[in-house]
Amino acid sequence: MILEITDFVASTLWRNRANRKQAERDAALRARGVLAPAVVVSARTHMSRSNVDGTYLRIDYTADVYPHGGAPFRAEFQHWSERRGHTTIMGELHGEAGKHIWVTFDPANPADMIFEYDEEQRVTRAREADLDARRLAFNAAAEPLEVLREHGVPAHGVIVHADDLQLPYPARNSTAMLLHLEVTPQGGAPYQASIPALIGVPALAKYSAGRQVHVRFDPRDPSRVVLDSARNRSLPN
Repeated sequence: MILEITDFVASTLWRNRANRKQAERDAALRARGVLAPAVVVSARTHMSRSNVDGTYLRIDYTADVYPHGGAPFRAEFQHWSERRGHTTIMGELHGEAGKHIWVTFDPANPADMIFEYDEEQRVTRAREADLDARRLAFNAAAEPLEVLREHGVPAHGVIVHADDLQLPYPARNSTAMLLHLEVTPQGGAPYQASIPALIGVPALAKYSAGRQVHVRFDPRDPSRVVLDSARNRSLPN
């Protein structure tokens, strides 16, 4: 038992060290290299390894690379990939030939190449990067208003229009909205204001056009308005 634990610890340390070195080599290549699209000609595998992180195949790729502004060329390189439920026919991975992928290579030594992602993964990454950038912009607009939840002046609001920004916050089961309201301060004239608001998915109906809500505004700048979440909890959905 002790020997098994010792072997496990040793193999884990070796794997972590090997992964760290590979990550350093990949980072160095990305720093000096060129990202380019490619099309898989062949993807063969004859080797795999398993550990606590999963089962990985060593894929021997042959691909036609199309660097921007440069001549296309054919290259061969290896890539370790976690795969489940794959099919091989005489060592060839089924469904890989013809797939569009992205690689990084050293322009001074094109044989020095790494797999980055396939086209589907690229689209997913681009979409996530766009969502992250939009969340940063939304947060920058919404977060400075939070202080008004405690120190703002209470007022009545009617939602004139609710824009769904198509910006989900899955970890909070919420979505970003831009609410256009008619705000009526106590004893004051009504005026128009817009609120960037993060609304919980179960409460979306509560913040639809025509609904009445509680808000708080900045008396020094009435255009700065925030939903009064504490009082709005009692409103029906």
